[in-house]
Amino acid sequence: MRIKAVFNKNDKRQKMFIKFIKQTFPQMITEKDPEMFFVCGGDGSMLHAHKKYGNTGLPFFGKGMGTANFIMNNFENNFEIISGLLDDTIKPTVILTEKIGITIKKKNAKKKIYKESINDIVIGNGIMDYHSLVINSERGAFENFNYRGAGVCVSTALGSTAYNVNNKGDVLPIDLDAWSFTSIVGDRDVRDIMKPQKITIKVGSERQTPILFIDGTATAIPLSKGDKITLSKQEDKFKLAFIDPKVFFAKRMKLIQQKR
Repeated sequence: MRIKAVFNKNDKRQKMFIKFIKQTFPQMITEKDPEMFFVCGGDGSMLHAHKKYGNTGLPFFGKGMGTANFIMNNFENNFEIISGLLDDTIKPTVILTEKIGITIKKKNAKKKIYKESINDIVIGNGIMDYHSLVINSERGAFENFNYRGAGVCVSTALGSTAYNVNNKGDVLPIDLDAWSFTSIVGDRDVRDIMKPQKITIKVGSERQTPILFIDGTATAIPLSKGDKITLSKQEDKFKLAFIDPKVFFAKRMKLIQQKR
Protein backbone atom coordinates (compact mmCIF):
# COMPACT_ATOMS: atom_id res chain seq x y z
CA MET A 1 0.00 0.00 0.00
CA ARG A 2 1.20 3.49 -0.84
CA ILE A 3 1.18 5.61 2.30
CA LYS A 4 1.92 9.29 2.88
CA ALA A 5 3.06 10.41 6.32
CA VAL A 6 1.48 13.57 7.76
CA PHE A 7 3.41 15.31 10.54
CA ASN A 8 3.20 18.38 12.72
CA LYS A 9 6.80 19.54 12.98
CA ASN A 10 5.85 21.89 15.84
CA ASP A 11 4.79 18.95 18.02
CA LYS A 12 7.84 17.97 20.08
CA ARG A 13 6.36 14.51 20.74
CA GLN A 14 6.75 13.70 17.06
CA LYS A 15 10.39 14.74 16.67
CA MET A 16 12.03 11.33 17.12
CA PHE A 17 9.30 9.54 15.18
CA ILE A 18 9.69 11.88 12.21
CA LYS A 19 13.42 11.14 12.24
CA PHE A 20 12.66 7.40 12.32
CA ILE A 21 10.32 7.62 9.31
CA LYS A 22 12.76 9.73 7.29
CA GLN A 23 15.56 7.23 7.88
CA THR A 24 13.59 3.99 7.61
CA PHE A 25 10.64 4.67 5.30
CA PRO A 26 11.59 7.78 3.26
CA GLN A 27 9.04 6.89 0.59
CA MET A 28 6.30 7.86 3.05
CA ILE A 29 7.63 11.43 3.03
CA THR A 30 7.83 11.80 -0.75
CA GLU A 31 4.75 9.75 -1.74
CA LYS A 32 2.79 11.64 -4.41
CA ASP A 33 -0.05 9.15 -5.06
CA PRO A 34 -1.04 7.71 -1.67
CA GLU A 35 -3.74 5.16 -0.92
CA MET A 36 -3.79 6.09 2.76
CA PHE A 37 -2.52 8.84 5.08
CA PHE A 38 -0.45 8.01 8.16
CA VAL A 39 -0.93 10.53 10.99
CA CYS A 40 0.97 10.56 14.28
CA GLY A 41 0.20 12.58 17.39
CA GLY A 42 -2.97 13.04 19.41
CA ASP A 43 -6.57 13.16 18.23
CA GLY A 44 -6.07 16.83 17.35
CA SER A 45 -3.41 15.85 14.82
CA MET A 46 -5.99 13.71 13.03
CA LEU A 47 -8.42 16.63 12.92
CA HIS A 48 -5.76 18.89 11.41
CA ALA A 49 -4.80 16.19 8.89
CA HIS A 50 -8.43 15.89 7.81
CA LYS A 51 -8.61 19.66 7.38
CA LYS A 52 -5.70 19.46 4.92
CA TYR A 53 -6.44 16.20 3.09
CA GLY A 54 -10.09 15.40 3.82
CA ASN A 55 -11.19 16.19 0.28
CA THR A 56 -9.17 13.25 -1.10
CA GLY A 57 -11.61 10.64 0.20
CA LEU A 58 -8.70 8.46 1.34
CA PRO A 59 -8.56 6.64 4.70
CA PHE A 60 -6.52 7.99 7.63
CA PHE A 61 -4.44 5.73 9.88
CA GLY A 62 -3.31 7.24 13.18
CA LYS A 63 -0.47 6.38 15.55
CA GLY A 64 -1.37 7.62 19.01
CA MET A 65 1.13 9.87 20.75
CA GLY A 66 -1.34 12.02 22.64
CA THR A 67 -3.37 11.72 25.84
CA ALA A 68 -6.75 10.26 24.85
CA ASN A 69 -5.96 8.78 21.41
CA PHE A 70 -9.63 7.94 20.83
CA ILE A 71 -9.26 7.87 17.06
CA MET A 72 -5.67 6.62 16.89
CA ASN A 73 -3.96 3.22 16.93
CA ASN A 74 -1.73 2.42 19.91
CA PHE A 75 1.42 0.42 19.17
CA GLU A 76 5.15 0.47 19.97
CA ASN A 77 6.53 -1.95 17.35
CA ASN A 78 6.79 0.77 14.73
CA PHE A 79 8.96 -1.08 12.22
CA GLU A 80 6.78 -4.21 12.13
CA ILE A 81 3.49 -2.33 11.88
CA ILE A 82 4.56 0.17 9.22
CA SER A 83 6.37 -2.51 7.19
CA GLY A 84 3.22 -4.63 7.31
CA LEU A 85 1.06 -1.75 6.13
CA LEU A 86 3.41 -0.95 3.26
CA ASP A 87 3.72 -4.53 2.00
CA ASP A 88 0.04 -5.36 2.64
CA THR A 89 0.70 -8.12 5.17
CA ILE A 90 -1.27 -5.97 7.61
CA LYS A 91 -4.63 -4.92 6.22
CA PRO A 92 -6.31 -2.32 8.46
CA THR A 93 -10.06 -2.22 8.97
CA VAL A 94 -11.63 0.99 7.69
CA ILE A 95 -14.53 2.47 9.65
CA LEU A 96 -16.82 4.97 7.91
CA THR A 97 -18.12 7.87 10.01
CA GLU A 98 -20.52 10.73 9.29
CA LYS A 99 -19.49 14.30 8.53
CA ILE A 100 -21.29 17.62 8.97
CA GLY A 101 -21.43 20.03 6.04
CA ILE A 102 -21.12 23.68 7.11
CA THR A 103 -22.10 26.77 5.13
CA ILE A 104 -21.26 30.18 6.59
CA LYS A 105 -23.04 33.24 5.17
CA LYS A 106 -21.43 36.40 6.48
CA LYS A 107 -23.92 39.26 6.56
CA ASN A 108 -21.75 41.68 4.58
CA ALA A 109 -20.04 39.17 2.27
CA LYS A 110 -21.14 38.15 -1.22
CA LYS A 111 -19.56 34.69 -1.15
CA LYS A 112 -20.41 31.89 1.22
CA ILE A 113 -17.78 29.86 3.09
CA TYR A 114 -17.98 26.07 2.89
CA LYS A 115 -16.40 23.76 5.48
CA GLU A 116 -16.96 20.28 6.88
CA SER A 117 -16.55 18.64 10.26
CA ILE A 118 -15.76 15.07 11.28
CA ASN A 119 -16.00 15.75 15.01
CA ASP A 120 -17.98 18.78 16.10
CA ILE A 121 -18.82 22.42 15.66
CA VAL A 122 -18.95 24.80 18.60
CA ILE A 123 -20.38 28.31 18.43
CA GLY A 124 -19.20 30.36 21.39
CA ASN A 125 -16.01 31.69 22.93
CA GLY A 126 -15.55 32.26 26.65
CA ILE A 127 -17.57 30.45 29.29
CA MET A 128 -18.72 33.81 30.71
CA ASP A 129 -19.87 35.16 27.33
CA TYR A 130 -23.55 35.71 26.62
CA HIS A 131 -24.51 35.20 22.99
CA SER A 132 -27.87 35.37 21.26
CA LEU A 133 -28.62 32.70 18.65
CA VAL A 134 -31.78 31.97 16.65
CA ILE A 135 -32.00 28.29 15.73
CA ASN A 136 -34.21 26.49 13.20
CA SER A 137 -34.17 22.85 12.15
CA GLU A 138 -35.65 21.05 9.17
CA ARG A 139 -37.59 18.47 11.20
CA GLY A 140 -39.11 20.99 13.60
CA ALA A 141 -37.16 20.36 16.81
CA PHE A 142 -36.13 24.03 16.70
CA GLU A 143 -38.47 26.67 15.30
CA ASN A 144 -37.26 30.26 15.74
CA PHE A 145 -35.69 29.01 18.95
CA ASN A 146 -34.11 31.96 20.75
CA TYR A 147 -31.13 30.79 22.75
CA ARG A 148 -29.02 32.97 25.02
CA GLY A 149 -25.89 31.72 26.69
CA ALA A 150 -22.24 30.81 26.23
CA GLY A 151 -22.92 28.85 23.04
CA VAL A 152 -23.93 25.53 21.49
CA CYS A 153 -22.18 22.35 20.32
CA VAL A 154 -23.24 19.99 17.53
CA SER A 155 -21.25 16.76 17.26
CA THR A 156 -21.17 13.69 15.06
CA ALA A 157 -21.21 10.20 16.55
CA LEU A 158 -17.41 10.12 16.23
CA GLY A 159 -17.05 13.52 17.89
CA SER A 160 -19.47 12.75 20.71
CA THR A 161 -16.49 11.59 22.83
CA ALA A 162 -14.86 15.03 22.58
CA TYR A 163 -16.27 18.45 23.61
CA ASN A 164 -19.78 17.01 23.60
CA VAL A 165 -19.21 14.50 26.40
CA ASN A 166 -17.57 17.15 28.61
CA ASN A 167 -20.63 19.29 27.95
CA LYS A 168 -22.85 16.53 29.41
CA GLY A 169 -23.84 15.20 26.00
CA ASP A 170 -24.35 11.49 25.34
CA VAL A 171 -21.68 9.33 23.71
CA LEU A 172 -23.31 8.07 20.51
CA PRO A 173 -22.75 4.62 18.97
CA ILE A 174 -20.27 5.08 16.12
CA ASP A 175 -22.65 3.56 13.55
CA LEU A 176 -25.63 5.68 14.65
CA ASP A 177 -26.79 8.15 12.01
CA ALA A 178 -27.33 10.97 14.50
CA TRP A 179 -25.98 14.23 15.90
CA SER A 180 -25.77 15.38 19.49
CA PHE A 181 -26.91 18.99 20.06
CA THR A 182 -26.04 20.53 23.42
CA SER A 183 -26.20 24.03 24.89
CA ILE A 184 -23.33 25.59 26.82
CA VAL A 185 -24.37 27.37 30.05
CA GLY A 186 -27.47 29.04 28.66
CA ASP A 187 -30.99 30.17 29.52
CA ARG A 188 -32.25 26.82 28.21
CA ASP A 189 -30.75 23.39 28.81
CA VAL A 190 -30.63 21.62 25.44
CA ARG A 191 -29.55 17.96 25.30
CA ASP A 192 -30.94 16.59 22.03
CA ILE A 193 -30.02 13.59 19.87
CA MET A 194 -31.11 14.42 16.34
CA LYS A 195 -31.28 12.83 12.92
CA PRO A 196 -28.77 14.64 10.65
CA GLN A 197 -30.72 17.44 8.97
CA LYS A 198 -30.57 21.03 7.87
CA ILE A 199 -30.06 23.31 10.87
CA THR A 200 -29.65 27.08 10.64
CA ILE A 201 -28.12 29.17 13.41
CA LYS A 202 -28.26 32.95 13.10
CA VAL A 203 -26.14 35.21 15.29
CA GLY A 204 -28.16 37.86 17.08
CA SER A 205 -25.43 39.05 19.42
CA GLU A 206 -24.24 42.61 19.01
CA ARG A 207 -22.17 43.43 22.08
CA GLN A 208 -20.52 40.00 22.31
CA THR A 209 -19.99 38.00 19.14
CA PRO A 210 -19.05 34.30 19.09
CA ILE A 211 -16.51 32.25 17.17
CA LEU A 212 -17.31 29.19 15.08
CA PHE A 213 -14.91 26.40 16.04
CA ILE A 214 -14.76 23.42 13.69
CA ASP A 215 -13.19 20.19 14.99
CA GLY A 216 -11.70 21.70 18.11
CA THR A 217 -9.39 24.53 17.16
CA ALA A 218 -8.51 23.15 13.71
CA THR A 219 -10.62 25.98 12.23
CA ALA A 220 -11.85 29.13 14.00
CA ILE A 221 -14.05 31.70 12.22
CA PRO A 222 -15.12 34.92 14.01
CA LEU A 223 -18.83 35.65 13.65
CA SER A 224 -20.83 38.88 13.71
CA LYS A 225 -24.46 39.84 14.21
CA GLY A 226 -26.52 38.70 11.22
CA ASP A 227 -24.16 35.90 10.16
CA LYS A 228 -25.88 32.59 9.45
CA ILE A 229 -24.45 29.08 9.80
CA THR A 230 -26.20 26.21 8.02
CA LEU A 231 -25.43 22.61 8.98
CA SER A 232 -26.32 19.66 6.76
CA LYS A 233 -25.54 15.99 6.35
CA GLN A 234 -22.57 15.21 4.10
CA GLU A 235 -23.02 12.32 1.70
CA ASP A 236 -19.35 11.30 1.75
CA LYS A 237 -17.88 9.69 4.85
CA PHE A 238 -14.69 10.09 6.88
CA LYS A 239 -12.56 6.94 6.72
CA LEU A 240 -10.63 5.87 9.82
CA ALA A 241 -8.27 2.88 9.61
CA PHE A 242 -7.50 0.60 12.57
CA ILE A 243 -5.32 -2.45 13.12
CA ASP A 244 -7.90 -3.74 15.61
CA PRO A 245 -11.20 -1.82 15.62
CA LYS A 246 -12.23 -3.65 18.81
CA VAL A 247 -9.76 -1.47 20.71
CA PHE A 248 -11.40 1.65 19.25
CA PHE A 249 -14.86 0.47 20.32
CA ALA A 250 -13.59 -0.53 23.77
CA LYS A 251 -12.24 2.99 24.41
CA ARG A 252 -15.67 4.46 23.66
CA MET A 253 -17.45 1.92 25.85
CA LYS A 254 -15.09 2.64 28.75
CA LEU A 255 -15.84 6.36 28.46
CA ILE A 256 -19.59 5.66 28.50
CA GLN A 257 -19.16 3.62 31.68
CA GLN A 258 -17.06 6.35 33.32
CA LYS A 259 -19.67 9.03 32.59
CA ARG A 260 -22.57 7.13 34.15
